[in-house]
Amino acid sequence: MILWWLVVASLPAVAQDRLYPVKGARDIPVVLTADRSAFVIEKSFQHKLTLGYPADDKVFDTDSRTPVVMFWLRIQNVSHEPIALNIAKFTSTDDQGRVYPGLPLEDITNRIIAAASGPNLGTKTLRNLSLGRVGNKPTEDQLKDDIARYSLQSGQVSPGAAKEGLIYFDKPPGKNFTVGIALGDLWSQPLVFSTSKQK
Repeated sequence: MILWWLVVASLPAVAQDRLYPVKGARDIPVVLTADRSAFVIEKSFQHKLTLGYPADDKVFDTDSRTPVVMFWLRIQNVSHEPIALNIAKFTSTDDQGRVYPGLPLEDITNRIIAAASGPNLGTKTLRNLSLGRVGNKPTEDQLKDDIARYSLQSGQVSPGAAKEGLIYFDKPPGKNFTVGIALGDLWSQPLVFSTSKQK
């Protein structure tokens, strides 16, 4: 996990608002992590999901030209059969009812590369890159590789295995907002996050 944070810190900053899980009034069998930053769902004899805000909000720069909401999703397959993971089925719905499909890897990569190529190129985030490139700007190919490596991608999750990574959605307009994240076939009800911390 430490290596993951080093890599995420090496990526160009994206506009990321801190989002907190909202425990619903409905009887949804989910629990919050100890630091209340993620939902944990266990679907008996199928899988365990953890969905939440990436823990270190210092990685993200709200001055970036890449307005997205980003989550860390981990799927652990506890069944005896492979699980088909299809990121294209993930959606985000804001509190105005607008639906945002999950951003495909190519789209988010292009956005981050475009932001890194513009006026933000000299930002502190880009000057202090890790992964053996401390103090050196990564090449476009290196950035693409890093983004692909740490983004969750569609595919099979083998029995007993786990798969994890970042998923991305367009940010709703406005400073304060609530979004419901639907995970396609993995979980039928949206998991709600808000920029307002819940008590």
